[in-house]
Amino acid sequence: MNNKHFTDSEVEHLLNFLGYGNLSAPVWFLGMEEAGGGEENLRNRLSFEKAEDLYSGHRKLGITKHHEGDRLIQPTWRGMCVIMLTLMRQKATRDEIRNYQAEHLGRHCDDTFLLELMPIPKASINSWSYGGLLPQFESREDYYSQILPRRIQSIQELIIKHSPRAIIGYGKSFWGFYRELFKETTFRKAYPYQISEGNPLVILTHHFTSKTMNGRFTEIAEMIDL
Repeated sequence: MNNKHFTDSEVEHLLNFLGYGNLSAPVWFLGMEEAGGGEENLRNRLSFEKAEDLYSGHRKLGITKHHEGDRLIQPTWRGMCVIMLTLMRQKATRDEIRNYQAEHLGRHCDDTFLLELMPIPKASINSWSYGGLLPQFESREDYYSQILPRRIQSIQELIIKHSPRAIIGYGKSFWGFYRELFKETTFRKAYPYQISEGNPLVILTHHFTSKTMNGRFTEIAEMIDL
């Protein structure tokens, strides 16, 4: 890549990214931010829509292994697929999970939206390797302080506009961030979850890849009334 820094308009495009799938879907999965990143990844994202199709978006990123060929099951997406298959009263076999992931999860005209609280992917939650590429932000801390309040407000507006039936926020270490979206909402503890009182149903879970979640995805589906 050319290591040329991103312009203000290009950064704005990156910041406007919301996630993958159908904003009118009944079930939203809420993550903190995507893993990965790097210059090539960010430049490919300049062709993303605000709400991108999961398959189309990953083709733009050059990642086809989860949707083509052997269609490898992505660990975080696996839990989402089990939840959705259970809601559809289908068995969550490996073949069904693989098919749902490739054909339905995060697709523009289907029943899920994969929302990211923060829009720019990073190698890890504590990393920031974009100093030369994104001079608009002095550091990871500067990025969060500038962008998190605006994202919270825009996502709150999206929830009001699209009225999802259920929002599942995964990653226990991020619950504090997620709860900023629902300041007027009361949560009750039901290990290993926090569950909202009222609409929409909000379920905060441990990360879908954690051992704590083994065998619990059907349990989450049973909480959701579509």
